[in-house]
Amino acid sequence: MMKHINIAIRSLLFLGLVCWCVLACNKQIYKQSTNDEVNITGYLEAHADTYSLFLEALNRAKASGFLGAYGTYTLFAPTNDAMQKWITESGKVSLADFSDTDLQSLVRYHIVKDTVGSLRFTDGKIKTPTLFGEYLYTDVVNGAFRINREAQITQVNIACGNGIIHSINKVLLPPQKSLAEVIEGNPRYSIFSQALKATGFYDTLYYKRGTEISAAKRFQTAIVESDSVLNAAGIESYAALQQKYSQTGDPMNHADSLWLYVAYHISNGVNYLEDIASLSALYTLAPKEIVSTKLVGTRVLLNDAVFNGVYEPGAELNRAYSDVTAINGVLHESLNDFRIKVRPQVPVYFDLATSPELLQGLGSAYRNTSKSLVANNLPIASSIDFEKLDVITITSNQYIFYSGLTTKRPYANGDLLSLSMCSGNANRVKYIDIKTPYLVKGKYKVWVCYAQNGQGSDLQVTYDPGKPEEQTLPNIVFLSQSLSASGVSNLADPNADNLMLAQGYKRYMATQGDYNANNVTGGILSKTGDGALNVGRLAGTINVETTDRHTIRLQAIRDVKCGSNLVYLDMIQFIPADDLEQNYPRFHQIAGELFYRPK
Repeated sequence: MMKHINIAIRSLLFLGLVCWCVLACNKQIYKQSTNDEVNITGYLEAHADTYSLFLEALNRAKASGFLGAYGTYTLFAPTNDAMQKWITESGKVSLADFSDTDLQSLVRYHIVKDTVGSLRFTDGKIKTPTLFGEYLYTDVVNGAFRINREAQITQVNIACGNGIIHSINKVLLPPQKSLAEVIEGNPRYSIFSQALKATGFYDTLYYKRGTEISAAKRFQTAIVESDSVLNAAGIESYAALQQKYSQTGDPMNHADSLWLYVAYHISNGVNYLEDIASLSALYTLAPKEIVSTKLVGTRVLLNDAVFNGVYEPGAELNRAYSDVTAINGVLHESLNDFRIKVRPQVPVYFDLATSPELLQGLGSAYRNTSKSLVANNLPIASSIDFEKLDVITITSNQYIFYSGLTTKRPYANGDLLSLSMCSGNANRVKYIDIKTPYLVKGKYKVWVCYAQNGQGSDLQVTYDPGKPEEQTLPNIVFLSQSLSASGVSNLADPNADNLMLAQGYKRYMATQGDYNANNVTGGILSKTGDGALNVGRLAGTINVETTDRHTIRLQAIRDVKCGSNLVYLDMIQFIPADDLEQNYPRFHQIAGELFYRPK
C-alpha cells in the first residue's frame, strides 16, 4: 500500500516539474500599456522619407512633444512633396526661411484635439476646431476625401497610440479673408456688398485674427443672393434695394426694413450645408426672426413650409457657391430671393393624430375606417418624440392612432391619438413632446382638446421645454373631467358657452344649432349627456417669440388609474390671446367640416 502511495507522490512531483518547465519555457507576454502602437511623433519619425519636412516643422513649432505623449489627436500630415511645393510657392528655399511663429500657425492648423476617423467625415465642418482655433471642412469628390476643397487625403486612418494621422497631398492654409472681405471681393455680390456697408453689417462680418471678440460672435454664417438673383426679383441696383426696403431712410436704424433684411441673412455660429440641413432653423441677427431649414433629397431649402394650410416654396442654396470658408465663418449663396415674411397671427387648430411626424410612413392605410394604425416597436421610454415615429404598421401596441368613427366621444376629423401615459409606472411613458405647426410670433391661448376618460391621467403642459423660452402653463388638464367640471350646472343654458369660457372650458365639437355651410346634420352632439365628454381645456397662455415650429410637452403628473390607452388626445388649439372668438369654429367627425356660431 505504501509503495503505491510513494509511486503516486513521485508521479505528481514529476508532473508538477513538467508543468513548471512548460510555463518557464513558454514565457507569458502581457501588454504593459493601453496601446502597443507608436504615437504620432514616433510614426512620423519612423516614416521620415515621407514626412521629414513636416516633422521638422513640428519640432520648430514645439509640437512634437505633445504629439509624442498620450492624448487624443488627429493630424492631417502633408507629405514631403506637399511641403516642398508649399515652400516653393511661398517664395522660400527651405523651412529655415520661415519664422517659428509662422510654423506654429501652420502646424496648429493641421491638428485637431480629437480622434476624427474617416467615418466622421461629411460634407461639412469637422465638429472640433483645430488648435489654430478655426474649423476644417471635408467633402468627397470622385470617391476621395478632401480637406478645405484643396488637399486630398491620400492615406486615411493611420492609427497611432495617441490618435490618428491622415496623409494629405497639399499643405492646408488658413483662410486669409473675413466674411465681409469675401463678399466684397466677389463681383457676384456687388448689390448685397453695398447693403452690408450701408447697414453697418460690413463691420459685423469683418474680422482680423487676434482681435478681441466674444465667443458667441467669433464665427458667423452669411447667406447672400447674387446680383442676378436680385435682378430676377426686380432689383437692378443697390439704389433699387434701398428704395424697396428702407422705409425710414436710415439703413442703420435697427427698425429700418433694409437693416432687418440684411440682418435676416446673417446668423451667429459657423454652419456649413451639412449643418444647415440637420437644423430645423437658423436664428438670425434680425431680432426674433428665424430662417427655417430642411433637406429634400440633396437640396437644402430655406423657408420651405406649409403655413396655415398653404404650401410656400422655399429658397434653395446654391451648392456650387456655398460652403466658402472665411476667417470668421462660412458663406452660402441662395438661388432665390428670400426675406422676412410679415404674417398676421392666425388661430392654429392642430389635430394631433394628423401630425406630419406621426403620419410619416402611413401611406394608403391612413384613415382606414376598419383598422387602427399603431406605432410599432416603440421603446418603453420617458417620452415619445413624434419626429422619430417613422415606422408605423398595423399591429397591436400601446400608442394607437384611431380612425374609426363613433357616436360617443366622437373625434375631430374622425381620429384620436390614444396613449398609455402614467406618472408612477416605470414601464409607461411619462410625457410626450409634440412638434407644433408654424406659429406666428405673439401670444396664444392654448386649448387641449380631449375625449373624457374617467381613468385618464392629469397632464401638465409646457411650451418649449429645456429652452430659454420655456413656459410651464398654470392650468392642469384633468382628462377625467367632463364639461360639468366647469361648474356650469345647466350645459343647455343659452349662456353656458360664455360661462364655461370664463372658467377655462369650452366645447370644441359641433353641437346642435351650430352653423355648417354644407348643411351636415349627422353626428352633431347634444349639449348635454354625451356632448359633455369632448372637452376643450385652457392650459394657459404662451408667448411665442419667434415664428417657427415649437414644442409642446404633455406630462403625466397624477394617475387615476395607470392602464393601457387611457389618454384620449384629439387636438391642441392655439388661438391668439386677443381674439375675442375662442369658441368657434367647432369640429366634426367628417374631415374638413367646420361649424360656426349660429347666424
